[in-house]
Amino acid sequence: MSAPPIDVNAVIPPTMGALMLSMVFSSVMYGVTVLQTYQYYDGYWEDPAYMKVFVAALWVLDTAQLVTVIHSNWWYLIANYANVAALNIVPVSLAIEVGFTISIGVLVQSFFAYRVWYTSGRQFIIPLTIVCLTLATFSLGIFYAVTGQRNPVVEEIAKITWATVASLSCSMAADFLITGSLVYYLHRHRSGLRRTDKLINVLIVYTVNTGLLTSIAAMCTIILSKTLVGTQWQVIPYFLVSKFYVNSTLATLNAREKLRNMPAGMSTNGAQLELSTRPDGGSTTMVHKRNRNNHQESEIKFATVTESMADTKVLDTTIDMTSEA
Repeated sequence: MSAPPIDVNAVIPPTMGALMLSMVFSSVMYGVTVLQTYQYYDGYWEDPAYMKVFVAALWVLDTAQLVTVIHSNWWYLIANYANVAALNIVPVSLAIEVGFTISIGVLVQSFFAYRVWYTSGRQFIIPLTIVCLTLATFSLGIFYAVTGQRNPVVEEIAKITWATVASLSCSMAADFLITGSLVYYLHRHRSGLRRTDKLINVLIVYTVNTGLLTSIAAMCTIILSKTLVGTQWQVIPYFLVSKFYVNSTLATLNAREKLRNMPAGMSTNGAQLELSTRPDGGSTTMVHKRNRNNHQESEIKFATVTESMADTKVLDTTIDMTSEA
């Protein structure tokens, strides 16, 4: 008795359709990576050599990750066109993609662990915990990729899905720890100076958004892999995890000059106008407007040198981590 015919329309969209969409979204995010990498080297060529090597490594790994995604699409849709049996095989390029993704995660989370260490005043407990979680993520990811390629059949790889779930869970835990500790330490750096406090508020938003994007992508991957068994929809958020890591790091590095030159702002109630601190380290100018007998009077005051120095020190601590404080 011959086997029942396969409903191609029911098989292709949740497998190859998902893989193709993941390539499209990954390509869009890679374009953002290229732009941010160019902006970094164009605006921060004075950074230390190790920081430039770090950014170059992220770009190379992100490029290689996209190449593996493109190759997997080629393998399924071109090399094995009309070969439905190929859907039961996982090509080696997808295993290599896992390696590139977790390698990017190691670099980025180590970078943010260093940032936690720097911002906390060189305390080791939390950064070491983050590094341990990152290494656990990497080890579990390598185990999943290597074991899966020993017998690259979908049914066999499904038996070790626990490894990728555990790896993503460790990654999420590290992201939550990075976000929570950075928000806490940034909040502690509030000095009461308007410019500094405004800057710290922006940095907190950056930090929360960074951890939020990667955590949501990892959580969606876990949920889809457990609820839509036998499909490939989970690869869409998973392929974006590395893109979010790279772009959040580059955005943090590229925002330094903009944040450093951020004006303190000015009030709109007519009582006070505050100008930003001069880039050369000069004093902050304050213009106070007061009404006396229905006549407006202006009074110009200058912030003390101590206040300006304190403001600069806090900015160096919270923004620029490319050199020792």
